[in-house]
Amino acid sequence: MPDILIVDDEENVAYALQLALQRAGHQCRVAHSLGHGWEAAQQRHPDAALVDLQLPDGAGIDLIGRLREAGIESPVIVITAYGTVARAVEAMKSGAVDFLQKPLAMEEVALTVGRCLEHGRMRRQLEAYREAQRLDVGGAQLIGTCTKLRAAIEAAERVATIPADPSAGLTVALMLGETGTGKELLARHLHARGPKADGPFVHVNSTTIPDALFESELFGHERGTFTDARDAKKGLVEIAHEGTLFLDEIGDLPAAVQAKLLVVIESGRFRRLGSTRERVVSARVIAATNADLKARVEQGRFRADLYYRLMQFPIELPPLRERGEDLFLLADFFLERAARKFHKPAPMLTASALSAIGGYAWPGNVRELAHVLQRSLLLSDDREWTAATLGLPAGGGANAGRAFGPVKLELDFASGAITLDDAQRRVIEAALRHCRGSVSEAARVLGVTRGGLRHRIEKLGILVRNPDGP
Repeated sequence: MPDILIVDDEENVAYALQLALQRAGHQCRVAHSLGHGWEAAQQRHPDAALVDLQLPDGAGIDLIGRLREAGIESPVIVITAYGTVARAVEAMKSGAVDFLQKPLAMEEVALTVGRCLEHGRMRRQLEAYREAQRLDVGGAQLIGTCTKLRAAIEAAERVATIPADPSAGLTVALMLGETGTGKELLARHLHARGPKADGPFVHVNSTTIPDALFESELFGHERGTFTDARDAKKGLVEIAHEGTLFLDEIGDLPAAVQAKLLVVIESGRFRRLGSTRERVVSARVIAATNADLKARVEQGRFRADLYYRLMQFPIELPPLRERGEDLFLLADFFLERAARKFHKPAPMLTASALSAIGGYAWPGNVRELAHVLQRSLLLSDDREWTAATLGLPAGGGANAGRAFGPVKLELDFASGAITLDDAQRRVIEAALRHCRGSVSEAARVLGVTRGGLRHRIEKLGILVRNPDGP
């Protein structure tokens, strides 16, 4: 039941409001002064508040300011007497969502409160959605302690903070790396950390748009520009205004589009097909490719001026085979996630499974690893997985021996990003993988008691699939 706070010094008005709102299914609290209203809001944040602008100990607009300063985001409807509408407008500029004018019509009050509650509900949903997006972009493919990955993430976050300067054109970043290394996810991470995080993230896959339609898709067109253009249409560049335009596989852009894209990047201006009107766009441009753009420039397949503009902020993502212990962290993550998704118990990876994972080259990188683990979970009910379960060669290959050979831990002391807890966590996780999850065996290898290791595991929040019991 929604909780409504009524702040009005006229007892008969407050009582009438309370009665009308209770009949509408709301729970009401009443305060007759600014001070009492402030105390009631602090005790329990209301779902909405009706506040009279004229109170015996101050102005209702001051209560709105106090609520916002305290981080109380309850929507507020102000109540104003005849002739003070200008003050109601001032209150709305200060954060009120609506106003009611005396004498009050109770049906209008109930409708206004209903709209106010819906406004609050939608705002909370939007905040939850935005937070979920931020959590998602910090997800699977950004997991890891590899120095090259952390450097790529740090570079992306630095680019995200660069303020927009219209005179300098659009800010551009170029994601480089093999297929499946997480270029799109890092682009979304960059978008979410920047000043345009609330704007759209428009993904353009250059390989899926026919050359003949590319200009129209990217820049839009006016009605009648060509045979099927029955209506005017916004292009993806225009849709990305105040957000991010992500140009995936930019090496496959048609030559004519490359030239027009360069103009947009350098000036922030473009024209729809068939239009003489110049339009302005403010957006961040992130491009991505797994191709050697420099080689394509030398072959005449990619414009040199666009290439050098894109190379303003290059960010390179390492392939999975170069990420060391991250491979096993990611395997654990994807396996746990797939098990939750399909409501199956997470299996134990045996020595041969770990050796196969460590020995495989993973040409499809992180994406391939996730798909292999999900497929294996769906096709197998085994509680212990071997190399055969995964459909991988039993050892050998590009990274053979890594799972059970010497463990190389990358500790970057120069950046100040490593702590003692971080180092302990990495050593314990590596020992547990080496010992196939056995806490007892890992304790023996590390030269500590089982109880002492269990205490460190719990303190550091390390996930253990433990075959030797609690």
